[in-house]
Amino acid sequence: MSTRETFGQTCERVSERQGWEVLPSGVRVDLPGGRRQVVSLEFFEFESQELVRLHTVIGPADTLPTERLALALQINARLAHGALAVRDGELIMANTLLLKDADAAEIEASIAYLAETADYYEKTLFGTDQH
Repeated sequence: MSTRETFGQTCERVSERQGWEVLPSGVRVDLPGGRRQVVSLEFFEFESQELVRLHTVIGPADTLPTERLALALQINARLAHGALAVRDGELIMANTLLLKDADAAEIEASIAYLAETADYYEKTLFGTDQH
């Protein structure tokens, strides 16, 4: 079985245990207050290592004033995991895992942290629940 298949099976088990919905390209996490966040998975290779980037959209970056984007860079320095970034015009939160080392605890912690933290910033910065 490939490392990607093993990761997928582990992610499915974690999602089932947590009550998260597995989607074709990621996981939907239901949060308190009826909110939700979709964490997408992107598999890729870097320097012969198989990796997965988990990311979730916070909101449109082009609607944020420059001061808010500068604040996002300051927030990056305090994040426990992952990073805030701009991708395809969207402010996102992302984390990258080495596939061969990703275990259930790491996958669960990464998805939960991204979903909860990104949702907080989506609510705070945009006042929405779109992602």
